[in-house]
Amino acid sequence: MDRGAAHRARLDRPGPAMSPARVTIAAYGDSLVEGWGLNTADGLPAQLEAALIRAGKNARVLNFGVAGETAPEGLLRLPEVLEAMPQAAILEFGANDCYQGVPVEETEKALSDMIHGLLGAGVAVLIAGWRTREDLFSQYADDPMLAGMVPLAPPLFTPDYVQRFNQVHKTLAERHGLPFLPHILDPLGEPLPGQASHFQADGVHPSATGARILAEVLAKALLPMLP
Repeated sequence: MDRGAAHRARLDRPGPAMSPARVTIAAYGDSLVEGWGLNTADGLPAQLEAALIRAGKNARVLNFGVAGETAPEGLLRLPEVLEAMPQAAILEFGANDCYQGVPVEETEKALSDMIHGLLGAGVAVLIAGWRTREDLFSQYADDPMLAGMVPLAPPLFTPDYVQRFNQVHKTLAERHGLPFLPHILDPLGEPLPGQASHFQADGVHPSATGARILAEVLAKALLPMLP
């Protein structure tokens, strides 16, 4: 083989496959995305990262979940999230706002400010909503396993509060044209005997099995948003 033919053969030989550019997703919320009560590998961020990798994405999911935080408190951490330069973010706040009786207007403003900050930095946003109900506190009071684990209903927690709160995430998603999951725990069903393995003992936080189910749902919602 002459030198020219050898050179052409080398050019024709397939090289190693190029790894796609890594995409970073921020899991930005409270204990539901933090993975409260679970080992790191079983928590939602790690399981979401694994689900995205299985779907062919070179993904990294950063855990920006903090247990117990309300939306106004989470807003204070926005600079930290932006510093990580994610391409996308799951925005999940609301459960603690209900438990603590944060005024609906304050929750909505904090979420709106987070959305503006993320979109302004070029971050795609998926809103993972929270839907509450009028019997939220009474259902826990009637459960002997959960006695003392959940506080008494705050004064602001009225039927009107519930109705207005349940519109917040939907309103913001429509206003900004963002993808939206009405209630992050919907894929897990109710914490009844048939779905007991999806939840931890408190009936709110996902178990490792529940986190895996949520990871698959969130991955499916995120994929069209990712480069």
